[in-house]
Amino acid sequence: MAPRNESPRTPREAAFAGVCRMLKDKSYSNLLLDSLLRQLPDKRGRAFAASLFYGVLEREITLRYYIRYLSGRPASRLDPEVAAALEIGLYQLRWMDAVPGAAAVSESVELVKHSYKKSAAGFVNGVLRRFIREEKRVPLPEDPLARASVEYAMPEWILSLWQRDYGAETALKLAESCLGRPPLQLRVNTLRARADTLSAELKTEGLYAFPHPLVPDALTAKAGSVSGVPAVMEGRCYVQDAASQLAAWAVEPAPGETVFDLCAAPGGKSFTMAQLMEDRGKIFAFDLHEPRVRLIREGAKRLGITCIQAAAADARAYDPSLGLADRVLCDVPCSGLGVIRRKPEIRRKTPEEIAGLPEIQGRILDNAARYVRPGGVLVYSTCSLNQDENGRMAERFLKNHPDFAPDPLPPVFEKLAPAGHNTVTLMPVEGDFDGFYIARFMKKGCE
Repeated sequence: MAPRNESPRTPREAAFAGVCRMLKDKSYSNLLLDSLLRQLPDKRGRAFAASLFYGVLEREITLRYYIRYLSGRPASRLDPEVAAALEIGLYQLRWMDAVPGAAAVSESVELVKHSYKKSAAGFVNGVLRRFIREEKRVPLPEDPLARASVEYAMPEWILSLWQRDYGAETALKLAESCLGRPPLQLRVNTLRARADTLSAELKTEGLYAFPHPLVPDALTAKAGSVSGVPAVMEGRCYVQDAASQLAAWAVEPAPGETVFDLCAAPGGKSFTMAQLMEDRGKIFAFDLHEPRVRLIREGAKRLGITCIQAAAADARAYDPSLGLADRVLCDVPCSGLGVIRRKPEIRRKTPEEIAGLPEIQGRILDNAARYVRPGGVLVYSTCSLNQDENGRMAERFLKNHPDFAPDPLPPVFEKLAPAGHNTVTLMPVEGDFDGFYIARFMKKGCE
């Protein structure tokens, strides 16, 4: 690693710096890595650093199990720099076949030396060489849940929760789906482009993006980066998972209507709804913090959208001055258990950290109901795969709000949910969606 306060000089140094930071604090992986990658001069090096960093982060549980077995010491008892060097070395040896074993060992030893932990160099070298001598095999735990946790690098409490809600087989499939980089999905800005012409344009930029089979105006690329791509920078498309796009489709806003998006930042769902409305009508996009509200305003300006009015507001607090809306979307703060493949640091959460979320979600949903006009639509969504935040929340809402009824999802969901259903759970194991839950309700009566 480069000396303190100096920029990383190599891809391994960048990955090492990122892993050390993640071990020391709770930085967001994507923001942290972006800041490190900007300091590397070539595209190939940035790709290697990103692959190594995310690989170590998503396999952390497995790598820490290896460290304990190979060294007899838990990684939590090691200095962060030593643990990071071991994790980076072990990941290269086990999952990066193109990296020679000798290079993986020697470079990891150099990382720990340059991080002012020279005394640990022999320890790192010995652990990595033992892994090679034992043919990169580490015996797994006998207990089925512990074994699955190590094999799929997923905390036992998340596996237990998924088993409770979806069964043991699906739980393992979900855990497996969280390994490896997810597809890159884009939303075509239909105010400025068409899917077919945009797909052709992106191809010239080396980004092979093809129409999504189930979501109109969505494109999927199995690999690639949007960094510096003109179509993104000039607002002809933007990054948005197909599941997130479907949450906007579930609202089914029409031109000329008034829509509230209560937890809108960074704005993707508001942008998609604006296109469905042909930029005619009003979308009031709220978020709690002003810096995040600015992201909505900036995104709308880049995309050429004029119908969005963004403002800071607490989605839990009713503001009668806002009046009523034809449609209200509340994509609530959640545990993120459906997007672990995009944010591997979610694995670090504890059951205690997410225990209070249903109460917050319930307050937001109850408040959202007050803004819906008679005959209007309310959509609730999360990027979680926890039924306490999803199906059980929807059931609680209907029990406490007899003035609302289930409202069937629109036709775009016909291949994703049974006809007439008002809810859908999307999963990476079915259609390669991010994990998402969507529920749609209608307020009884008419104006």
